[in-house]
Amino acid sequence: METVPVKMSDIKIPKRSELNEAKLRSLQNSPDSLPSLLHSKTDPIYLYRGTPPYEVGSGRHRVYLAAQSGIKLIPAVFT
Repeated sequence: METVPVKMSDIKIPKRSELNEAKLRSLQNSPDSLPSLLHSKTDPIYLYRGTPPYEVGSGRHRVYLAAQSGIKLIPAVFT
């Protein structure tokens, strides 16, 4: 599985109301930095193929936090 850089502007960012607050807090309080969570080899972010904006298949909470942090590119796997 190879990750490719994807522009945040090409991803459908989940709304906070669609996310689990406890999961968000857990990620925000993680000893790992957000960039290291985004670049996880064992738990990559999955996006569905198609035309932008891409739907997030896995990693919605990390994508949301990346958008809130102003990150412009994230690594993702397309399914």
